[in-house]
Amino acid sequence: MSLDENEEDYWGSSKVKKKVNIFDDSVTVEAASDLAKFQKSLADDDDDDGIGFGDDPSSSIQSLSISQGQSLPSQTRTSRDTGFKTPSVLLFSEVSSMGKMSLAQSPSTPGYKMDSEPDLSTVLGSNEQRQTNRPALSRQEQEIEYLKQKLQQAENAIGTAKLKVEETIKRMIMGQPYALEQYKSKEEKLALLDKAIDTHDGNAIIASVVFMKRTLKDGIFNLELLRRPEAVDQYLAYLKAHYNLNEYSHMLEKAHAAGNNKNVHGMLNRAEELAMFKYKQAVTVDDPSAKIQRVKGCLQAHFETTPGLEHDCGLLQQQISLLQRQRPVDVGDEMMEKEGKHIVFNQMPRKASIINMPVITTLYYCCLYHYEDGENLLSSPAGIRKEHQLTEKQFIWTAIKARARLRKWTDIEDMCRTKGFFGTKMRCVIGFDKVAFILNNAGAPQKEVSKYLMLVDDVEKRLELAKKFSCHHAAIETYRAQRDKQGLQMFIQKLKPNSEEWFIANGALQDKTVKWKT
Repeated sequence: MSLDENEEDYWGSSKVKKKVNIFDDSVTVEAASDLAKFQKSLADDDDDDGIGFGDDPSSSIQSLSISQGQSLPSQTRTSRDTGFKTPSVLLFSEVSSMGKMSLAQSPSTPGYKMDSEPDLSTVLGSNEQRQTNRPALSRQEQEIEYLKQKLQQAENAIGTAKLKVEETIKRMIMGQPYALEQYKSKEEKLALLDKAIDTHDGNAIIASVVFMKRTLKDGIFNLELLRRPEAVDQYLAYLKAHYNLNEYSHMLEKAHAAGNNKNVHGMLNRAEELAMFKYKQAVTVDDPSAKIQRVKGCLQAHFETTPGLEHDCGLLQQQISLLQRQRPVDVGDEMMEKEGKHIVFNQMPRKASIINMPVITTLYYCCLYHYEDGENLLSSPAGIRKEHQLTEKQFIWTAIKARARLRKWTDIEDMCRTKGFFGTKMRCVIGFDKVAFILNNAGAPQKEVSKYLMLVDDVEKRLELAKKFSCHHAAIETYRAQRDKQGLQMFIQKLKPNSEEWFIANGALQDKTVKWKT
């Protein structure tokens, strides 16, 4: 009889009839415990023997079958061809014996009993302890292993043969692995950059430029890069985005110098960009003296020598003048405030320094603490207006706000009074409605607010502001001047009875000299 027929007879005569489901009523607790322990130990085994377990208990072990109560030989069949033991014929009796042997060899296991069979919780606890003691890779080690695999894949994908420039650029655009180190000569590197520029892909251009920067001499790199304005634009954007300001400034200066070199193709006009960059660096200094010197140097080196920046030159000169004015004023006021010599500092203490503040803020500060100073002094509001060419509206608006905060109503009235051929008259360039608005916000008395409301030419606007600011005297006088009896009667209904405004409104309504409109 052949060997294959012997195997068929053996398996045909086996008493194994059906697969075991540990949830069947016919399976004992002990048998289910052993089977679960065996399944868990196989799942935790490091050596992959090809046996897998699913979530379905009825299909977990496809190769294990047993007849309940039948003991089977603890032998495994050896394959004739390979010489390895076939784990798919491991029987349930062997599983039980293996579990007992393991427990017998580990008397330190929690819940261990020498003469009794281990229960399911003991087996699972032992497996969990063994899994905990097993060294696990940290997250960083896992990332390192992953990157090693990716690097190996990239090296395998690239191969050892040198690729054409077109193929490398294609890989760069498609996000595939590529290697630029295979291009050694200057001509190959320039061809790589030119091909990247032809594709108009920013990432490919940046990769080529950075590779050239790393592998070429600075003189050759700068010369060849400046011949290609598209590459310069991409490289400057790259440096600015990565805050490499030193290299960014150096590249701007090279581009600016290239504008005067006739041997450089595609001349770059970077003078304005360089000037603004130098200015931003100059104003970042906190020390006022150092800032003044840096702004002066930037003005002389970049703005005055660059056509088209004449207007900016004037602005920088005004900024320098403002900084030179702010520092001595701030130092002097700080000393007076400590000594208590100026009553205004006691009434309205300073909250912050005026150094590096805008010109309008400086004007407000000087109108608050130095309103009466002469024009020849650095703290004079009139001197600031003249030096920085402020308009009349800017000056009046700022001065009225500052004097209203100190409740200097006479100063505000003087600012709104002008002299003419026929005497003085009230005039304000910002409008009397704005003056009333500022005074109301400053908490001025109704008498002062009403004084300027009555100077508003638009009657409807005057009534609207009078009601908004609760200036009842202005509203009553407006109704009386317009001879609007019905409007005055409706207004009286909104007033508090027997109040001062209520009596004034009723007195105006009963005035016989007014010819009311019917």
